[in-house]
Amino acid sequence: MKKLLLTLFLFGQVCLAQTSQIDSLKRALRKLDKQPDGYARDTLLYKTLRAVMNDFVDINLDSSVHYTNLMLRLCSRPQLQKELIYAYQFAGYLYQVKGDHYQSIQFHYKALLLAEKLNQYGRIAMSQGALAHAYTSLNDYPKAEKLCLAGLAILRQHPDPQIQLPILNSLGSVYREQGKLTDALRINQELYELAKTQHDQWFEAQGLHAVGWVYKAMGNLPDALVFYQKSLSLSRQVGSKDMEGAILLNISRLFIKQQKWQQALIYCQMARQTATRSNISSVAREAEELYYIIFKHTGQPAKALKAYENCVLLKDSLSKERNEQRIESLQAQYDNVQKENALQQKQVQLLAQQNQNQQLAQTRNGLFLGIAVILLIAGLLFWNNRRLQTKNQEINQQRILLQNAQKQLADVNKTLEIRVQERTAELVTANSELIRKNEEIKEALFKGQTIERKRVAIELHDNLSSLLSAVNMSIQYLNPQNLSESEQSVYQNVKSLIQNAYSEVRNISHNILPAELEKEGLDTTLTTLINKLNQNSPLQFLLTTTALTERLPLAIEFNVYSIVLELINNAIKHAQATLVDIRLTRAEFSIDLEVSDNGIGLSKSHGKRGVGLQNIQTRLESLGGAFDTLRPTEKGTRIHIKIPIETVQANRDLDNGSYTISL
Repeated sequence: MKKLLLTLFLFGQVCLAQTSQIDSLKRALRKLDKQPDGYARDTLLYKTLRAVMNDFVDINLDSSVHYTNLMLRLCSRPQLQKELIYAYQFAGYLYQVKGDHYQSIQFHYKALLLAEKLNQYGRIAMSQGALAHAYTSLNDYPKAEKLCLAGLAILRQHPDPQIQLPILNSLGSVYREQGKLTDALRINQELYELAKTQHDQWFEAQGLHAVGWVYKAMGNLPDALVFYQKSLSLSRQVGSKDMEGAILLNISRLFIKQQKWQQALIYCQMARQTATRSNISSVAREAEELYYIIFKHTGQPAKALKAYENCVLLKDSLSKERNEQRIESLQAQYDNVQKENALQQKQVQLLAQQNQNQQLAQTRNGLFLGIAVILLIAGLLFWNNRRLQTKNQEINQQRILLQNAQKQLADVNKTLEIRVQERTAELVTANSELIRKNEEIKEALFKGQTIERKRVAIELHDNLSSLLSAVNMSIQYLNPQNLSESEQSVYQNVKSLIQNAYSEVRNISHNILPAELEKEGLDTTLTTLINKLNQNSPLQFLLTTTALTERLPLAIEFNVYSIVLELINNAIKHAQATLVDIRLTRAEFSIDLEVSDNGIGLSKSHGKRGVGLQNIQTRLESLGGAFDTLRPTEKGTRIHIKIPIETVQANRDLDNGSYTISL
């Protein structure tokens, strides 16, 4: 599985990293951190971080995630946008390996949108293939199929066989899981032919394996056996032990289905031996399950019971492996401390030599003081070394305790299994209730914001408008004939200001939350707003909407309306334009908004992003969208905004936060 995923991003399998190589890369990172900022330094830092996180993939996934986060922060700089695509994709791969499919989807969507923006067609296809793989893991086969077909469509225009191979493999699995066996057979045969053309023996073996799998699903057991045998031979040439074990298990299942128990036992034994040599616990567990079935049907209850016990013990191997990984992590930390102490000793020795060279020109008292300092440092080093030895003994004791605990866990596992299942069911029920409560809180928060906006609009309309009307009526009682010319001028200005304030309050109270937005929807509300503006303003507005026949989620409609209103206000106040063109389009996975004018342009009217644009940015972050401000060759400004509908919908289904998709 990791081979298939890494092929999608790295065009090859990641090799096991040596500890000395990782230490060397860490030292290089520390040196680069001390260098002044610049493009050359950032490029070297990116390449070093990429090497470190790749080396940690097969050693410690958490360390690889840590260095991937460092790369994400580095690549957020404008000059490293292409590198940011790779960082997003690698982060998505790591979370896919860890089993966090939703977090993986979030990062792959970020990579997809950025790749589309930069026209990186190979990376677009990669992201679509990775998303398809994640959705397949979640059993969302229709969505996975659509993404695979989209990636293959891009590769037909921009061919890249190394990216096409894993996408074909994913598409074949999707078809097979959906029962579309004819399509699955066609795609897997295409995978095999392409891999053979590219001399990629791993995918060639995988293609043969997949074809045999489809024939087995079709009930064509002889042809399935032929392809399994070919795939087995090729996987042994490649040296892929995990694939070899899986093929041997499938052949054994084939013979079990035909009730050929002797042949099934032979291939099951071969799979168990392969798993033992390569330490593949999953293959070993499945082999013990097949042993149980074979011995049960051949009248060997003692061996069947032994196989069942081994299978149960292997199920607990995951906990054991985690404990061993923690022990190895502690040992690695201890080794790093020892190496740091060795470096400190060298630094201390260098300082001692420098002190000795300086003390040659000093008096006897200075010499005695230097010797005393050296003795003190030596004592500290000796004390530190004793502490490290004590820590090492504690680690060994902890290792012994963990081994004893593992034996005890194996003895009581049968009793605990029922309790674990009951507790798991309770946790699933509680988790469902928490998800429902969280969704209710989100809906209540949005309703509360809507009610508050309505209250503010009513307060403005009823209270402040009434107050301004009262002031206007009161000023009517003044007789301007009794005033001097200067006072009459002030009287007229005050009267005009009150009338303007009254009109402005009415507009604000209406625009805070128009009643028709909730009743009629975004399309009708925007049309009404533009018609009113064109009646009362010399600035002309054009509105074009596409594919808005269905209502959008209320959160999107409200925020899009507020964003359009903010951009219209900016154009009226700052653009000095005569025409504003507003285009709103609903795509398959997003809402696209484009606002352009023929004014003086953003570079002249705004040096920085003002409060209005910052408010727009805040709203888009809550929806998982972003915007670009473009400067055309002619005068004017064009602002492009994209809001992914997929992200907003996922927010209603997930409890781990919204997807933030940058453009």
